[in-house]
Amino acid sequence: MPRPRHTLDLDVLDREALLDAIDGVYRALAAARFDVRGRLLVPDEAELERLEERARELGLSASDPHDAREEVPGTRTLELLSGEHLVPGARYLYTETVPESEIAEPDEVGEGEEEVDGWVGTDLAVVSWETDGLRAFDFAMRDDPARSGFEEATTTGRVEHDLPAGTLTVRSRTRFPTPGGLLREGSRMLRVDVEVTIDLPGWFAAAAGERALEPIRLEVSHPLVGVSGRAVPGAEREGRWPVEAWLDVRGRGLARPLVAVTTWAMLRSLRRSPDRPVQEWTERMRREWARIARGLPGVPAFLDEVTAALARAGETGSVTVGPSAGEGADPHLGEPGVAPLGGEQAAHDGAEETDRHRDQRGVLQGEDVDVDPDRQE
Repeated sequence: MPRPRHTLDLDVLDREALLDAIDGVYRALAAARFDVRGRLLVPDEAELERLEERARELGLSASDPHDAREEVPGTRTLELLSGEHLVPGARYLYTETVPESEIAEPDEVGEGEEEVDGWVGTDLAVVSWETDGLRAFDFAMRDDPARSGFEEATTTGRVEHDLPAGTLTVRSRTRFPTPGGLLREGSRMLRVDVEVTIDLPGWFAAAAGERALEPIRLEVSHPLVGVSGRAVPGAEREGRWPVEAWLDVRGRGLARPLVAVTTWAMLRSLRRSPDRPVQEWTERMRREWARIARGLPGVPAFLDEVTAALARAGETGSVTVGPSAGEGADPHLGEPGVAPLGGEQAAHDGAEETDRHRDQRGVLQGEDVDVDPDRQE
């Protein structure tokens, strides 16, 4: 079977700064507080803008503040649905509403038709949150049923961070709509299982020349095809790691010859393409990685700022998002000073949209997420 390989020269990451940054993320999460409706209390608009600008400087968001990938008009909210924050059993809902004009081609909205907001909801459920052990949560991602074809979650899975081992594992299962009734609903042919493992100690051990299991591992499973991916860094040279990555694509059953030929043809086409898509992608990745590497030493201090800002917002609840009280106040905003993620405009534009979907939230409530790719139905 064809095995595409590529070597990237990536800037070395400061190990201590990286570990401090991971700790900083957890400190920021622990500082989050929620109002009586369960919505996350966020800093005021000026503080949010300052933190966003600092994140850009550190390479944590798009380097160009006008980059379309960074900001899409819409509303983002995080709600604590039940339980205590970061305690096993706690359940959250992250919702993002996006104008249809931002997700559909112009000709997809007919003349005279109203543009309807699309929405994305992700249910989160804390499974484990040990101080020095396993931290894990389940997730269930939903899209607008009009676009996805599903009332239920389209992608479910689990994220596990084993603190003593220093490994992060993400498992997910994605379902696809039934094409024209050719397959029964729930068919194994309409789902894909993915597992990604990042072994941080293994990465630095490999970079130091020690023999170790590949520190980045990818497995994609479908009844017709399986994909395995690996990435291993080499010893540092002039401030960079030579990172070798490869994929092993294998068909299953009657699909084996078809997958082999298709993979070979695709690789041949990519190599001969005048647009050089692989080279362009790798160069863009090098630039983004370099930006992150340069800013990494400053990330722990930045996360301390985020932690302090969230703590202040939780103590005072003093975020003003439009009319504070009385005449002209927006009834959808609840208590004055409570804003969805995204600030003032987001609060006004998105509160009603979020409320409209509250009855569909919490798909994780009362059910376990099936993330076992070997489970037979």
